[in-house]
Amino acid sequence: MMCSCSKFYSSRLIVMINCWFDGSYCSIDDVRISPLDFGFIHGDATYDVMKSVNARPCFYDIHMKRFKENCNFYGFTYNDYSDIVNNLINDCPNSFVWFIKWRGTPPSGSPRDLSGPEHTLIYAKPYYGISDSPITLSINEDLPRSPGYQTHKNFSWIELTRAQRFAETDTAIVRSVEGYINEGPGFGICFVVDNIVVTPKTDVLNSVTIHVVEEMCKELAIGFERRDFKEYNQFSECFICSTSGGLTPVKSLNEHQFPSNNITEILRNHYEYKVAHNAS
Repeated sequence: MMCSCSKFYSSRLIVMINCWFDGSYCSIDDVRISPLDFGFIHGDATYDVMKSVNARPCFYDIHMKRFKENCNFYGFTYNDYSDIVNNLINDCPNSFVWFIKWRGTPPSGSPRDLSGPEHTLIYAKPYYGISDSPITLSINEDLPRSPGYQTHKNFSWIELTRAQRFAETDTAIVRSVEGYINEGPGFGICFVVDNIVVTPKTDVLNSVTIHVVEEMCKELAIGFERRDFKEYNQFSECFICSTSGGLTPVKSLNEHQFPSNNITEILRNHYEYKVAHNAS
């Protein structure tokens, strides 16, 4: 069963989450976002999410490289946030660290006026995992992933949200407009065949976790490929990749069962070692 995180987020805990907002530390309950902000009404925003273990950030340099690239792509400034992160995770040692940039409201209010102020929010909230056991997946065929910019992290999640809403499995993935296997809400996906890990190539997020998987495959002499494909019955293993769950085994995709998880378990164990080493 997928983890439900609602129990963590009582109104009392939300007030207790500290953050850094536009240059000052405050409670996240004090942050105000105008409904006129372009980040809210136009999705003019970008973000990144990083895991912290025992008050040490995991894969910080890789996350910040991606966040910097995303800021450049969407027209935001990037700064060194390491001191801010260290201060926040001291209060919440095992956490998700969120970095968000969004465009505010321009003086004219015109949707063509991009002179609105830039807002920055960084906060750490308590960590939760995805699942302690293999999960079930389905493919939502109704609404394909929007093409052209999904490599850069954004809040355009309507396809993914719809997939999750109508999923009768633990969670779901979508396809690209060409019909290729794509990704799911908050995770990328990998498959295994003949000792080779295969992951989708086009119009998918530049996943930090899959980047780490690729590096681990090199270290462990396991094949790794990024390519586009539509069928999945040829694969013997499957796992999803995310900041929250690391590598989570998949039991089935639609009616197809994955009979093995040998490579998945090797990679999972190596990943947990890396997280512990990175966070030690």
